[in-house]
Amino acid sequence: MTNTKGYTYFAIKTENENFGLSDFDSFLTIKPTDFKRKFENGKTPASTIWEFSSGKLTNPYYFKEIEKLIDKLEKHKSELIGLKNENPEFAYVLEVVIFLGDESPGLHFSNKDNKIYE
Repeated sequence: MTNTKGYTYFAIKTENENFGLSDFDSFLTIKPTDFKRKFENGKTPASTIWEFSSGKLTNPYYFKEIEKLIDKLEKHKSELIGLKNENPEFAYVLEVVIFLGDESPGLHFSNKDNKIYE
């Protein structure tokens, strides 16, 4: 039997390449597991990405992993709302990534009509 590998993450994305980690830190007490500034590797990434991840998982129950991730983020809800209120152009993303061979397609949860961060 092959082990299923993947991870879950919440990310904040912005096209503002001048918005750095210290700017995020001024709003958020939670620290990202990864941070990439727009175009830091030449043409990638296409946006600045602040990410909080579960880390790599093997044979996970993704619904439980998403619940754990949301539980950790819930403690910072007011901070996340404040950041979004000050920067309405920011995109908040919740995603499940499952590795399939060399591919890593993500299951993206749309925030259209979602009132969580209002």
